[in-house]
Amino acid sequence: MLTLFSAYFPIMLLIYLMTKKHSVAASAALPLCASVAYIVVFGVFKLDSNLIHASVLSGLLMALTPVTIIAGAIFLFRCMEVSGALYIVRLWLNQLSNNQIAQLMIVGWAFAFLIEGASGFGTPAAIAAPILVGLGFPAVRVVVACLILNSIPVTFGAVGTPIWFGLSM
Repeated sequence: MLTLFSAYFPIMLLIYLMTKKHSVAASAALPLCASVAYIVVFGVFKLDSNLIHASVLSGLLMALTPVTIIAGAIFLFRCMEVSGALYIVRLWLNQLSNNQIAQLMIVGWAFAFLIEGASGFGTPAAIAAPILVGLGFPAVRVVVACLILNSIPVTFGAVGTPIWFGLSM
């Protein structure tokens, strides 16, 4: 019974820390809970230290794939913003069609589909949504629409990483 509670404790702690009234930021709660899990594995489960450290290193290396892809997408968006390309895209879309449904399909689906192939991990919605809000769309509706429209390309996106990770098991 102690081992079952010990295994669930870091997860329960994380849920508590992030859902209480004055929640702890994820940047503090996640490392804290990872440290608690590390201590639990050493103290309660008494696994070999080489196995534990190898597993931690393997997890950190696996986490680098989505982190670098998301960082690249943020870099792309910032470059578009600083260079003025985002403004040009907005002007082009207004010249192309004043129909908001057409603009939503071009940016929220077609453009996001293209970005999904390059970066993935939710960044297409994060890049397409500000463009659509800048065109005058309501923010909440834009987020919902971009996430729904991104549900199909997500299986192909991020340079094949969903398939890569899915088939590697």
